[in-house]
Amino acid sequence: MIDLEQLLTSKEVAETLQCTPKHVNTLRKRGDLPAMAIGGMWRYDPRDLRQYVERQRRAGAQ
Repeated sequence: MIDLEQLLTSKEVAETLQCTPKHVNTLRKRGDLPAMAIGGMWRYDPRDLRQYVERQRRAGAQ
C-alpha cells in the first residue's frame, strides 16, 4: 500500500536528482520514472525514485 504522505512532488524529485522539474516531467513521459496524478498534480513514490537512481548507477558503471 502506498503511503500518500511519503509521495514526492516533481520539485522534490528534481531537487534529489539535481535537475529541473521539467526534466522530471520528461522522465515521467518517457516512462523512466513512474508517477501518479493525485489532485491534478504528479506524485512520485520514493521507492520508484530509488530504483531509477539505481538503474542509472548500473548503466553508468558499464
